[in-house]
Amino acid sequence: MILIIAAFVSMIDRSVMPPLVPVIAEDLGAAVDSVGHSLTVYAVSYAAFQLFWATLAARYGRVRVLVASTALGGVANVCTALSYDAVSYGVTRAIAGAAFSATITTVLIYYGDTLPIHRRAVATANLAAAISLGLAAGTVGAGAVAQWWGWRWVYVCVAVFSLALTAGLVRLAESVGDIREPLIPSLRRLAVNPWAVGILVFTLIEGALLIGVFNYLAVALQVSGESVLTAGLATAAFGASVVVFSQLTKLILGRWPAWVLMLQAGIAIICAYTVVALGVSSSTVVAAAILLGLAWAMGHTTMQTWMTDAAADSRPIGMSFFSIALFTGASIGAAFGNVAAGAQHFGTLFGITTAVAIVYAITSTVARSRYVVREEE
Repeated sequence: MILIIAAFVSMIDRSVMPPLVPVIAEDLGAAVDSVGHSLTVYAVSYAAFQLFWATLAARYGRVRVLVASTALGGVANVCTALSYDAVSYGVTRAIAGAAFSATITTVLIYYGDTLPIHRRAVATANLAAAISLGLAAGTVGAGAVAQWWGWRWVYVCVAVFSLALTAGLVRLAESVGDIREPLIPSLRRLAVNPWAVGILVFTLIEGALLIGVFNYLAVALQVSGESVLTAGLATAAFGASVVVFSQLTKLILGRWPAWVLMLQAGIAIICAYTVVALGVSSSTVVAAAILLGLAWAMGHTTMQTWMTDAAADSRPIGMSFFSIALFTGASIGAAFGNVAAGAQHFGTLFGITTAVAIVYAITSTVARSRYVVREEE
């Protein structure tokens, strides 16, 4: 349970950022795209520190790394609350991204080490629900707190949650699968594993679609004239959608082929960005957020389970690279989103994203249909 809570808190840290961008820009007297760079910086930092934490975890143990990284994340949020310009805000967000990059990967490795693949799929669905609750709580909470008390108090709250979580993580026992394996041999096995490499490519694209560009739905809505609270509530539909669909997905796991789930996820992404490409409003953003939540619940969890199987002989490093790919894609998507925000060309952004989603849906579905599960269920 403590690992689920850790995932929840780490997602709050990430999800409070998008709806706050216009508010912080106004308060600090900076341009929206200047503060918006923090979304890209956060994603880059999150991706860049995956191997750093994986190496430390292999040497000192995953629990120690989780304790240290969560504590660092709490301190980073305190510093964020004290930011005085766009640069200091971006730096403190980069530190927070680096800190919380240890969380989800560790949980996935733990599941991979301790659960058979059929139970792992259910566990990742539960993890998706916790993540989605964190996303929803972060977006709604950020909007409410920022509108009523100011954006700095949002980060004070995240800091309190993080430091309280640190105290709970100290009591967590190490995974029985926590073996200390040299980095280089694992990297070599991963590099010559075509399925693992292919999954990482799909994951990079998924990160751009479901994280990077998605972050700019809230920004686009505020630029259209809606309040930060309205934008937070609209995009929080993503988290609520993941909660619902991740629980429904558990009912069909093992009954429906994994490629069908990938196909449904791809279609949902295509429909989501088509809707907002035609026009940005509260209703279209809510619809897009719900569809993208469905895609996350069905597609992303399927991708996670797929990777734990494909990279079974190098799972710790494989799952680290999974997160690296996801947030590298997120940083790419956020970079394009920031360019669109500066020029206010959101229709073009969402139109291009729709085209990318079509290619992603076809290729990922075909690839998953041809994959043969390696581990015994």
